[in-house]
Amino acid sequence: MSSPGPVAVPLKAGRAASVSRLARVRHALQRALAIVRRIIGVPDYETYLAHMRRHYPQCTPLDPATFERERLNDRYRSLGSRCC
Repeated sequence: MSSPGPVAVPLKAGRAASVSRLARVRHALQRALAIVRRIIGVPDYETYLAHMRRHYPQCTPLDPATFERERLNDRYRSLGSRCC
């Protein structure tokens, strides 16, 4: 038995499929990076700003220095949560 040869895909459909696949991969990588950043404690100010614009447009967001200070305070507030 021989395996079937390559399937001819119209250029536009093939390009759309690869763009869609690329978008899914890019989104998955962005989510993974956001998770890693949260695990190691890197604050994500841009995500915070987007969240504030979307959910609390009437409120003034924190400036970057205050945002970072708040994240560090949240991270180290509970001494029993760390292993070392």
